[in-house]
Amino acid sequence: MKIGIVTDSTTDRTALEYAERHVVMVPLTVRFGDEVHVDWVDVEPQEFYRRMRASAVLPQTSQPPVQDFVDAYRALAKECDHIISIHLTSRLSGTVHSAEAAASMVQDEIGVTVIDSEVISILLWAVIERMDTARRAGETLEQILNIVEECKNRAKLFFMVDTMKYLQMGGRVGKAQAFLGQMLNIKPILTLTEGGTPTPKSKAKGTKAAVRELVALAQTEIQSRPEGQEITLIAAHADNPEMLAYLEKLVAEAGLKYTRLITGWVGAVVGSYVGPGTIAIGVL
Repeated sequence: MKIGIVTDSTTDRTALEYAERHVVMVPLTVRFGDEVHVDWVDVEPQEFYRRMRASAVLPQTSQPPVQDFVDAYRALAKECDHIISIHLTSRLSGTVHSAEAAASMVQDEIGVTVIDSEVISILLWAVIERMDTARRAGETLEQILNIVEECKNRAKLFFMVDTMKYLQMGGRVGKAQAFLGQMLNIKPILTLTEGGTPTPKSKAKGTKAAVRELVALAQTEIQSRPEGQEITLIAAHADNPEMLAYLEKLVAEAGLKYTRLITGWVGAVVGSYVGPGTIAIGVL
């Protein structure tokens, strides 16, 4: 059975990486006023964060239209026997619902299994890498779906937001809490709880202290894993390369044990939720 893989732009990877893994990406969009930009297609992270910092309003994101998924599924139907369509947590976007609607529209042409990954950004890509590796090894559809479930059960993401301003603008914290956090230089650290809901985990005073806490959380998670388990570590930044480099330095100094490290930018859609300056670390 030949299996196709479809995802969305919140994996925060490049067109070359999708091509190398034979993964089809359906992008979300970001809107600044009347301007609509396609995530990772016509808006690069550097430019997006420059505009976000200068804007008095929060950019708005939109899930892909159902027809975009229909088109992607029909194109893959010409060469695949089944499609796995895996997307960012439904707690942050309706992308999964668009994919489900499209799957029902093509059910007489191709079988599509739609999955809510319950994660975001590069951690979602890490799951897809595992899927593709299994696909290349000739694993069955059922075996690949079991791998995805195992990944969902153990994936952990921790992230620091540099300012509460964007959480407040998005209605996720109150104005008083955001103001107090800014005054005291408090950096909230969040995680994704079961189901993919962003939830406060801890906090630190100052950026470097927060990054140290991120590394400590990842280390605790890695130490809880069985000996010899394959571990992918991800590290991402929202226009904060200096702190990403600091995080990587701390990871090396702490001797974290992992099989693969994936680093990169947080793209425009995910960045709209957390704001510039965010640093994330994840364990799969």
